[in-house]
Amino acid sequence: MDAQNQHEPVAPVEQEQPRSYAFDVATISGQTNLEMLGDSPEMQPILELLGRDLVTKVLVQTPQLSVYHESAKPGERVKVHRHGVYQVDYVLRGELRFGSQRVTAGMGYFIPDRLYSWQAGDEGAEWIEIHSGIGGIFTDPPD
Repeated sequence: MDAQNQHEPVAPVEQEQPRSYAFDVATISGQTNLEMLGDSPEMQPILELLGRDLVTKVLVQTPQLSVYHESAKPGERVKVHRHGVYQVDYVLRGELRFGSQRVTAGMGYFIPDRLYSWQAGDEGAEWIEIHSGIGGIFTDPPD
C-alpha cells in the first residue's frame, strides 16, 4: 500500500452525555428573533421569513431533541419554511393557524419536515415546540 492510502486509526469522538435537570419556564429568559440574530443586512431575509418579535426560550437542545417555549403577539406570522426535522407544536394559550387549520390551547400540530407557515390568533399564542434534533431553516421542499 502506498503512503497516500495509509491512515492512522481515528479514535471516535465522545459526546458528553446529557444530565437530567428540572427547569422553570418563568425563570428562563426569552429572546426575540431580532435579539438572537441581530439586525445585520445578512439576517434580513431570515427576519423577514420568521419575524422579528417571536420570543423563544430554549428548554432542551441536543442533537436528538430540541424543545422550545415560544410566544407570539396577536396576528404575528411566519412565512413558509421548514426545519429539516420532525416537529410538534403544542399550544398552551391562544391560537395558531396553519393554513385553514386552527390549533388552540390543548391542541397540537405535527409537521414531518414539510414546508409550513402559521399566524397567531387575535390574542396571540404561547406553545411548546419540539424538534427531533437541532433544526435549520429551509425554504425549499425536502428531497
